[in-house]
Amino acid sequence: MLEFAGYDMPIQYSGVVDEHHAVRNTVGLFDVSHMGLLRLEGARAVDLLDIALTRNIRKLKPGRAQYALLCNERGGTIDDVIVYSASSTEFYVVLNASNKLKDLQHLNDIMISQQVRMEALFDEASIFALQGPHSHALLRLAGFDASACKAFDFREAELLDIPVQLAFTGYTGEKGCEIFVSNARAVELWEGLMQKGAELGIKACGLAARDTLRLEMGYSLYGHELSEDINPVEAGLSWAIDLTKEDFIGMGRLRLATERPQRKLVALKNGSKQAPRAGMRVLDHSDRDVGFVTSGSFAPSLGHAIGLALVDVNAEEPLSVAIRNQKIPFESTERPFYKRS
Repeated sequence: MLEFAGYDMPIQYSGVVDEHHAVRNTVGLFDVSHMGLLRLEGARAVDLLDIALTRNIRKLKPGRAQYALLCNERGGTIDDVIVYSASSTEFYVVLNASNKLKDLQHLNDIMISQQVRMEALFDEASIFALQGPHSHALLRLAGFDASACKAFDFREAELLDIPVQLAFTGYTGEKGCEIFVSNARAVELWEGLMQKGAELGIKACGLAARDTLRLEMGYSLYGHELSEDINPVEAGLSWAIDLTKEDFIGMGRLRLATERPQRKLVALKNGSKQAPRAGMRVLDHSDRDVGFVTSGSFAPSLGHAIGLALVDVNAEEPLSVAIRNQKIPFESTERPFYKRS
């Protein structure tokens, strides 16, 4: 256990590598209740989200979800979130744990109408992430047929006779969903899923495996690849920015960042287990300091070290990382690092 964003969080249960492989090969269950669930309802809820977020929320249909960025006027990232549409007037937003209060304050500061009601469900709802190739089989054992569901669908359902909302999203690159459930029935649901999933090889998974899984996919982690000083263009998230919208907060600066980029996120790998770590300096072929590692780890699915780094847009390869006073060469590669065959 470790303190994280004000919560005592499980780092590992049976071990990082064991849990990692369970998600890649069978199924894993994560307790991510430290994330913040926010509900917005009202005739102008869509207007608030559309001005606050980089995506065109007006195009989001009920029963669907969308990844988006919450930016400041400078184009820096306040948070990266997922928005779920329950109806044209009701939305849920999942916030990063360490940003919940900041995000709430930001949304309140830009509140555009009394026709928006915003409710923080931080102390009322739990969130579980069910991830892995056997996740849909476990949903079926728990009473829900997910065969017709696709990525980023959002559904009301019952699992083990417990009312839930199922969001077919995740942070691992595997088939799966995230489950919103009331705190009153969260333990009952967790224990029931672990019992039902035993025949499928389920493992309880902690934060450490969640990090190695997301890094193998090259997914950004707030505080590492994104921050108020790192804009989403630099982080390689231009696909999540709609510059054709009428307006959103930070739009002008993000347009400029798109036209005249200063930094870029690169994916690095080498053949050893000597992993780069966040904050380590990145050097170019002439030993010039060109940036820093944002995330790095040994990749259990690949058997070698990988990392992400934010570097000058004109950094000349090959690149190296300064690890314990040694210049360790790394090869640039594409994201995701891990691709299912």
